[in-house]
Amino acid sequence: MGIRRLNLQRAALEDHQRSGKRLIPPFAQFGPPPEQVFWWRDLLPEFLWIDSLVQAYGEPGAVNIFKAFISAVDEYNPHPTNVLDGTISSFKLIGADRRQSLRTGVAKLVRDAVVSPFGNILSLYPDCPMAWMQDASPATSVPNALAQIRSAIERLLPGKDSHTGFCRALPLHRLLAHGRIKIFADLTETIEAIRTYPQGDRYRAECFARSAHNQILLSRARDDPAAFGWSRYFWNRNRSLTPCVYE
Repeated sequence: MGIRRLNLQRAALEDHQRSGKRLIPPFAQFGPPPEQVFWWRDLLPEFLWIDSLVQAYGEPGAVNIFKAFISAVDEYNPHPTNVLDGTISSFKLIGADRRQSLRTGVAKLVRDAVVSPFGNILSLYPDCPMAWMQDASPATSVPNALAQIRSAIERLLPGKDSHTGFCRALPLHRLLAHGRIKIFADLTETIEAIRTYPQGDRYRAECFARSAHNQILLSRARDDPAAFGWSRYFWNRNRSLTPCVYE
């Protein structure tokens, strides 16, 4: 059997980039590879608030209160290019100078959407990007709050099941409203699935939402080294709240 010669093309000299006296070849110009992102470690904590809405109000109720609350809070977001999409870290967009007026201006929505379903969990994490929505730490049973957060983690761990898929799909509403996601017109089945969600082809809509939102979150992480700061704080804080038990 003869040996076939591969037709490999070398990078031309003009494709190299000069750095002082060094010439950097094209592949070396891309920089270090991005850090690997894991669902449970980096992204799961972002959806704990949405999970609490579903537990408190069911899916239809969660959709309604999510839309009403985020639309109202968005009026206090001073960053025109950054979308408050409902992930926990996105609430950092509301600056300290606007928080008190928000709590006063939409007090009932804050109570119904955050304090009531999520207040116990917030009491465990004083540096959470949503913790400022409570005027003061309420009297909370720590064992009950820990049980609540354990249950939430267990529900969200299967990153692609129906419940987690629903939680991950809700931010799509805000991204579409702000024009951050464009859909090709010929993707008619996907468009119909999103239009009729959560009825219709849920799986198709949730797959699209998961993929599109992941790309935005990864882009955010490349631009901001602290993008996953809440997730890191969440897991580190848990180590001080509960001892590790080996079975």
